[in-house]
Amino acid sequence: MPQRNGRTRDLVVFLAVLGTGTVLVLRGVAAESLATIAVAVSGLYAAWRGPQPPA
Repeated sequence: MPQRNGRTRDLVVFLAVLGTGTVLVLRGVAAESLATIAVAVSGLYAAWRGPQPPA
């Protein structure tokens, strides 16, 4: 069941990033800054996950 665990983790991370983005937008953070933060966080998450085998 490792694939299901990975999908669950991906969903949790996606929802966390989505929620954080929503909070930042509601607080008035500029969209350009939010885009930069999203790219940086996704890059860090991809590096943390490591290389993935082809599906």
